[in-house]
Amino acid sequence: MTETNNELALVVDTPADAGERADVVLGRRLPGVSRRVARRLGLEGHLYLDGRKIPPSTRVPAGSRLALRVAHGGTAQPVTVLASTDHFVYVLKPPGMHTHRLRPDDASTLADAVALAHPECREASPDPRQGGAVHRLDRGTTGVIAFARTLEAWRIAREAFRSRRVLKLYRALVRADPDSDPWPPQRTGLTTITETAPVGPWPTAQTPGLRIAAPLGPSGRRRVMVRADGRAAVTEAWSLDVDDAGHREMLLRLVTGHRHQARVHLAWLGHPIVGDSSYDGTPSARLRLHAAVLDLSEGCPGEPRVQAPMPDDWTVA
Repeated sequence: MTETNNELALVVDTPADAGERADVVLGRRLPGVSRRVARRLGLEGHLYLDGRKIPPSTRVPAGSRLALRVAHGGTAQPVTVLASTDHFVYVLKPPGMHTHRLRPDDASTLADAVALAHPECREASPDPRQGGAVHRLDRGTTGVIAFARTLEAWRIAREAFRSRRVLKLYRALVRADPDSDPWPPQRTGLTTITETAPVGPWPTAQTPGLRIAAPLGPSGRRRVMVRADGRAAVTEAWSLDVDDAGHREMLLRLVTGHRHQARVHLAWLGHPIVGDSSYDGTPSARLRLHAAVLDLSEGCPGEPRVQAPMPDDWTVA
């Protein structure tokens, strides 16, 4: 497979693909492209066989070249690099941007911006659409993301995430009423921890930490919920401060890395994140969840602890 900014292409070079439908071959061979997506793009006129536009039902002969030609929406913006080593580039993700494309015609993403400055990242993950990203943040979340510069670095980092040897610290601004919602809350699945909050450029936690062990599973296509048959998910949380407007500042350590984990765990406690419309957070222009610190050094020796500066619009009036 080859990839350029506007084209994903492959050569029909296996007996199983020769004579098969074009959309079937693309669904088999292009990472991140399902047959359904390939069919839709073909019907929209983006599918080519040896330079000739074809419908997705076309049977493709051996040795032919299949290509999807798509234009990414928007233009990749310059990226803010927080740190770089021989193995990784650590960048600041702004709000409202996806980490990487999920479909070939998605709008430009952080991975596209990183590739402009560090082209080697394009080849640093098995799935080219990831652009070397070793983890993801939700579209509304800000903060630090690591991009591998080599495929070997990507594999080592992914194993570190799987084996829970990565330090991930988040800041969250949540809805809270100090009078009716004392900290820590009391319910099944919660354990008070005596460990003090990690040291950093944030207020010192004045109350005990809380270990939230609540399994998570799907709730429809786009949401997650606490459910007994879900995957194990553990978040450690410390309360840092409460302002006069009814917002509690939280420090979170994500022990596991489930989709929407911090957002769902805090909502389950009755403290949804400000701006999280999916989980009943206080209305706001955007989600107040920030990946403040990333440290790969336990699983990737020699890597620095990288801190992302807080967004200028973090405080809510």
